[in-house]
Amino acid sequence: MKSIILCFLIGILSITIATAQETRVDEPLGLRIKRNGTDYLIYVDKGGKPDFKDSRKLNYQVYFRIVNTTKYKQGTVEYTLISIPGSRKIQDQKIDKSGKPIIESRNGRTIGPPDYDQNFWIKSDDLKDNTEVEYFKFANNVFSGLLTAPFKYRLKAGSTSAAMLDGDFNIAPFIGWKWRVSSRNPYYIAPFGFAGITSLSYNSANNSLITDADKQENGTGLTYGLGLSFKFGAVSPGFVLGWDKGFGNLGEAFSYNNRAWISFSVNYDFFKPEQTSEGNQ
Repeated sequence: MKSIILCFLIGILSITIATAQETRVDEPLGLRIKRNGTDYLIYVDKGGKPDFKDSRKLNYQVYFRIVNTTKYKQGTVEYTLISIPGSRKIQDQKIDKSGKPIIESRNGRTIGPPDYDQNFWIKSDDLKDNTEVEYFKFANNVFSGLLTAPFKYRLKAGSTSAAMLDGDFNIAPFIGWKWRVSSRNPYYIAPFGFAGITSLSYNSANNSLITDADKQENGTGLTYGLGLSFKFGAVSPGFVLGWDKGFGNLGEAFSYNNRAWISFSVNYDFFKPEQTSEGNQ
């Protein structure tokens, strides 16, 4: 198991070096009209202002980006400049009887491939309450920080007499990979590996070198393992599988030395603090 964890950490580091992340997990892809059944008029940009004789219909099926903070006002109505990302598709050119190309107007049509990679103007009021941010689904990057666990449930194994629940203090650096699994909601999945120092409490029930039932000794050890964390909005379930190796004679006599333990929670943030590879919270 030690070799598996080591390979996991080396693999994460190798991928980090070899793969250039073009986007961060929480970098917006753009904006999208809410599914409210409404088509909003947008106007072709012509010389830095809207051409009100050449419009398109925009709905939830197409995402867009705000070009800049430049505004255009006509009377009391304000317009914002947006762009429609994508590869523009030029329709097959139709020819009239005289051999001249027929230029078909797209005025009043719903946004489609021929309109991609162009700028349009939209009423600023239409943007305020009728749009939502869209993110890069499956965007991912390395994240790291410090791992803490609210408890350890030590499994019964070998010479151990029973499973045990304890709250030994532990803090360990971790490194993992964070994936965004929703383009609109803050949903994530994050596998990780960790290794660090933990405190250990010894007594006659869990250590063969202690015979006095009233005596308790404190020690330290190495803690290491793997984990899987999720985040669904305000809910953060997670699961950790780890091992502790005690130092010194008392550590060797610890009944749960190098025995698996688990920690899990429905809404506990294991990460204090949580960081991405760029150091963002």
